[in-house]
Amino acid sequence: LNEFTAEFYHQNLYKPTAKIAQEYVKQRKMNRETLEAYRIGFSGKFDELYQALKAQGFGEQEILESGLVNKNDNGQFIDRFRKRLMFPIMNVQGKVVAFGGRRLQEDLKVAKYINSNENLVYSKKQHLFALNLAKLGDCKKMILVEGYMDVISLHQRGITNVVASLGTALTEEQGRLLRKYSE
Repeated sequence: LNEFTAEFYHQNLYKPTAKIAQEYVKQRKMNRETLEAYRIGFSGKFDELYQALKAQGFGEQEILESGLVNKNDNGQFIDRFRKRLMFPIMNVQGKVVAFGGRRLQEDLKVAKYINSNENLVYSKKQHLFALNLAKLGDCKKMILVEGYMDVISLHQRGITNVVASLGTALTEEQGRLLRKYSE
């Protein structure tokens, strides 16, 4: 379900309905290689993801448990992420386990970033953003930065030993991951 969703969002980024996301990507100078490597995407509106997941044969319970779709007070299924630039969060093996979404409109009533809730496959304290892509090369240390765009910006400039925590504080589990992959 997460893998399908990542591809769905990524393909959405290239559609005419994603102009706002395309402008943001251009403004932040993200190249095609970066968009592909990080599988960056765009979430549409209301229930586009829900409809696509249903069409793929996923069941309502499975969809709700993923946290990607919620049920509103009227009983309608609505996508958690709407009109956002999407950052798939992958485990060290490169499997999508969660998502982060950045708002693209300056609406102060809406959080700038929202992230997947913790669930059966995702616990933010056990992952680092882009650890699957971080390359140590000649370096023996990992650089820890604050957020998705910090990682991506440095990576595009050839600094590839970069990861980000998935919260406001580094957890013990994340510290162990840093040590394990920096040795």
